[in-house]
Amino acid sequence: MRKISISLTDELDDALESIAMAQGANKSRVIDNYLREHKIVQHYLEIIRSEPKTGVFAMSHKIVDDLKERTTITGRTSS
Repeated sequence: MRKISISLTDELDDALESIAMAQGANKSRVIDNYLREHKIVQHYLEIIRSEPKTGVFAMSHKIVDDLKERTTITGRTSS
């Protein structure tokens, strides 16, 4: 696993803390689980798994192109 830093609103942080306590897990595990359940994230995970890694900083061109197209059309990525 890779460690990252994110900023959350107090409200969202409190909600995640409550979920984590109820599940007996830490917040990072709760966030990981919810992201993996998200339809768009699942789609990109399938693309990533189907392409061979070509280096430490390798980025899926399919994902980059798709995100560029979504951003161009809507002005932002949809969630």
